[in-house]
Amino acid sequence: MNEESIYKANIDKLMTLTNFEYEKSKKNPPGFHLDRVNYMMKKFDYPNKNQTFIHVAGSKGKGSTSNLISNGLMQFKIGLFTSPHMHSVTERIKINNSPISKKLFNKYFEKVWIIVPLMRKEINQRPSFFEFMTLLSLVIFRDEKVELSIIEVGLGGRLDSTNVIDPTLCVITQISKDHTNILGNTIKKISLEKAGIIKENIPIVTSSQWKNSYEVIKLSAKDKNAKLLSSKDIILRKNKRENKNKKNQNLIFSNKFKFTTSLLGNHQIENIKTALRSIEVFLNIKGINPNWEMITNNISKTQMVGRCQIVNQEGMLFIIDGAQNNKSSKALINVVSEFIENLDDIIWIYGASEGHSSLETLKPIKKLNPNMIITESRIPKAKKCRNIIKEIKELKLNIIELTKNTFEAYKVAKSISKPNSAIVAFGSLYIASEINEIVNKISREKYNYE
Repeated sequence: MNEESIYKANIDKLMTLTNFEYEKSKKNPPGFHLDRVNYMMKKFDYPNKNQTFIHVAGSKGKGSTSNLISNGLMQFKIGLFTSPHMHSVTERIKINNSPISKKLFNKYFEKVWIIVPLMRKEINQRPSFFEFMTLLSLVIFRDEKVELSIIEVGLGGRLDSTNVIDPTLCVITQISKDHTNILGNTIKKISLEKAGIIKENIPIVTSSQWKNSYEVIKLSAKDKNAKLLSSKDIILRKNKRENKNKKNQNLIFSNKFKFTTSLLGNHQIENIKTALRSIEVFLNIKGINPNWEMITNNISKTQMVGRCQIVNQEGMLFIIDGAQNNKSSKALINVVSEFIENLDDIIWIYGASEGHSSLETLKPIKKLNPNMIITESRIPKAKKCRNIIKEIKELKLNIIELTKNTFEAYKVAKSISKPNSAIVAFGSLYIASEINEIVNKISREKYNYE
């Protein structure tokens, strides 16, 4: 078989692990704890040890911040592990800011997959999808001799699969209510889970936080004798003289270094501040003087699919975003308001994943009196339209149609939109990725759960 065929076969095997952690009816479901992950690491001679890691957690902005740090530290051979992927599984594991090749994926997949039958035999369990991907990424980074790896938390922090690494630096981006069914229904409980990545004597950088979140992080850092540093120490502002092109933000760092970013919105400025502070702290740990001109230039190259992404197609404006909590929705509204004069003409497409509150996400949108299409992504943990409708009943939104998939939602939105109007597709990053595939005519990977 050629590499493409081997890759497809490997992906089919990988997807048999998908969503297993949520299937309570299954015998011996994985659940959320680290015993199984530690077992896996031991079998592969501890790839979670003796590497240089930056560990990134948070509710909002951790993906953007991880990518920004990775780009900013391009002076190293750098690994990056993030989730979810937008169009290909290989996007989750990057070396030098490029997704690994299918050839490299195949090489290591076949090496690491032996853990699955071994676990069945020895402990009568199997790994979840994310646990396996965590192991795979760490083995790749170790064996490919990566100098620094940025590891993004999948869910929470304390019990996340990635929390077996020994980091040089921990980072916590902004915290908000999300995954309340797993992490807790208060900001304090969620913050405690996120702060679970803080390690003894390891510095921690935090984004600007709500008071309750910051106090939890502060206490956790004190308990672990971890030096707490903040993005607030970074001087970063918009260059108002040059901010005429709405498709970019022109920024000035430390009143000296000018650079441009395609990441839109004030929330991305906060992510950039967090990344710059993290880079500064990391280089200080390593005894390296930061070359800020090079760093800001590299940061300017960061592009993120599905994060307030602007696409023009056939005279129509698409804004695609993975806003899936209250705070993210407010940030999306700010960006939308900058680009679109008549907000009444917008067609909104929304879909969510289980574990995210559609009510909290859509509350800020209500004030715009949106014309909304509700849809579902193709992933197993997509929230059903009927459940979304039930959850948001009190908002009394103008729901145009419920569609069974994103392609149907796209067709309906196109058919009813006015010339030169806009379509905003948001919710889960899976919704964002599927709409992006449709709009930009990107071939998608098909998985055996479809």
